[in-house]
Amino acid sequence: MALEIVTPTFFIFWFGLGGIAAALVAYFVGNTIWELVTFIVVSSILVLLTRPLVNKMTGGQPRKINVDEIIGKKALVIEEIDNKSGKGIVKINGDTWRAFSVNDEVKIKKGEYVKILRVEGAHLVVEKHENRETDG
Repeated sequence: MALEIVTPTFFIFWFGLGGIAAALVAYFVGNTIWELVTFIVVSSILVLLTRPLVNKMTGGQPRKINVDEIIGKKALVIEEIDNKSGKGIVKINGDTWRAFSVNDEVKIKKGEYVKILRVEGAHLVVEKHENRETDG
């Protein structure tokens, strides 16, 4: 449940509550099968019943983006990009992305602009862009 603090979703918490319910069964019943069944049932029910409520509270599903539309565009660095320390966040079209420099030796400072070269999973590979104008 403590992991929920560092995640942007409200999903892992329900498995924590399922674990607490299973711990109570372990204390009172002491049967591993009943503990496992309790964990699965309680966690599943909580996820299924609360997911629509959480989506409603957060405004529904996030906006889908075609990643090909941002390749070649310029983005603003909002956290210094440093591959060696694993840091770097850029902003484009109102969305924030984790970013890595195409060159591990280059640090790109906050406030500078970068050109997006490609998307790899959930992060962008970028290079420093000298022009201060931005497309996004």
